[in-house]
Amino acid sequence: MLVAAALAFPVGALAHGDPTAHYLETDALLTTYAAPPDVGVELQLRGVLDAAASRGYPIKVALIASDADTGGDPTPLEDVQGYAKLVGEQLSSVKPLKAPVLIVTPRQIGVGGTQRAPVRDLPLARRPDGNALARSAMRAIRILAARDGHALPERIPPAKNNLTGILKAASTGNQPALHGPWLIAGVTVATVLLALLAIVAHRRLMRVTA
Repeated sequence: MLVAAALAFPVGALAHGDPTAHYLETDALLTTYAAPPDVGVELQLRGVLDAAASRGYPIKVALIASDADTGGDPTPLEDVQGYAKLVGEQLSSVKPLKAPVLIVTPRQIGVGGTQRAPVRDLPLARRPDGNALARSAMRAIRILAARDGHALPERIPPAKNNLTGILKAASTGNQPALHGPWLIAGVTVATVLLALLAIVAHRRLMRVTA
């Protein structure tokens, strides 16, 4: 019975909280770990996000290169707009959003949360490459911000406050893949499974020795 409960745990946990939404609660950017952008390109994107936030438009962005970023789940790539809506709804349930959520994939862009304008004319990356996705996101942010009356300056310096953490992770051998929310969810589930299996084994051992 404990094993059955453990196997049911992942479905219930993920159904009530998407890993991407959880991550974006505390960070404006979730970058792809399947094909991460160069540090310089990521800092350029974070600079644009910082500029938007400073102008009252704290948009949140997730870059998804392939289903390797989603734990093998193809849904976020097949229905990007629907996924953006889901993430936006989950974030809004925690704290009202003042700007939309932008989900950028190679062939589709989804906008959820506060944005109501069509997304058909937003520039696509067309390649499962972190740099291409990040540059697509930067162009899309400018377009969406301007539409909502928060036009960004032409020149925006790259962010600096995240460089130390990125370089520290690289120096210790921790690649971006180790920090993906889907992987974190998987590790959490695996930990619960192992704990429950240990309980089952312990109880069986107690019965044998009793």
